Amino acid sequence: MDIINGERAIMNTNHKIKFLLENVSDLDFNIDDAEISYLIHGKTNDSYLLDFKKFKLVLRLNNKNSLNLGINRQNESLILQSLDKKNIVPNLVYMDNKYEFIIYEYIEGIELDLNKTDSEGRKKLLNLIESYQDIKIDLPKFNYFNHVSLYWKKIKEIKYISESRENKMEAFLANLSDFQKSNWPTLLTHHDLKENILVTDNGYKIIDWEYAGNGFHDFDRYSMGLIEKNGMIDDLIMVLNELWTEINYQN
Repeated sequence: MDIINGERAIMNTNHKIKFLLENVSDLDFNIDDAEISYLIHGKTNDSYLLDFKKFKLVLRLNNKNSLNLGINRQNESLILQSLDKKNIVPNLVYMDNKYEFIIYEYIEGIELDLNKTDSEGRKKLLNLIESYQDIKIDLPKFNYFNHVSLYWKKIKEIKYISESRENKMEAFLANLSDFQKSNWPTLLTHHDLKENILVTDNGYKIIDWEYAGNGFHDFDRYSMGLIEKNGMIDDLIMVLNELWTEINYQN
């Protein structure tokens, strides 16, 4: 029975993907020629490998819970188009104008393991961050206070919050508000870099830019452990990860 159910799930997925793409007129491939399989990595979206034998593509179906996760798909689209010439992201093949999915080239590589990255590798990572932070994109200053407040509001809607946790979060939000109002430099920031770098024969490639924006200039360096710790940013990363996990797995 499990095998039958598994086969049905695969057939349903294939049907869903083919139905999604069959009316897209400006694709230069026929989806019927592809062998479709699920890519297990990716915490926010569902991604599928489209294997055409001579080439491979990735179809990423965007999370329908994007708004609750603080994702702005229009901003992501602008960022991806700005990065397309940088050779640090997979080549973008197609982006749906309703922001339901994107298609990009499949990259052969392995996920970066920071614990196995030597000093030379860390220098390359610093250069990688500098390479995309050279790009200037017309986006507002990323609002960490609003982002965390959105998460916190959603958490309080779906579960009981103890008084001690409420007090702790309110104190953190007060500090975060002060930080948000301070005059820190803004640069293009990925905000989820650690698990989204692929090591390939052609260098590092970065995927999944949905949380990116004009953020705190050193956020990505802190999150990767490439520079000395910063108390506020360390706390912010910890809270973001904690709340994101609660929201994502409650929906």
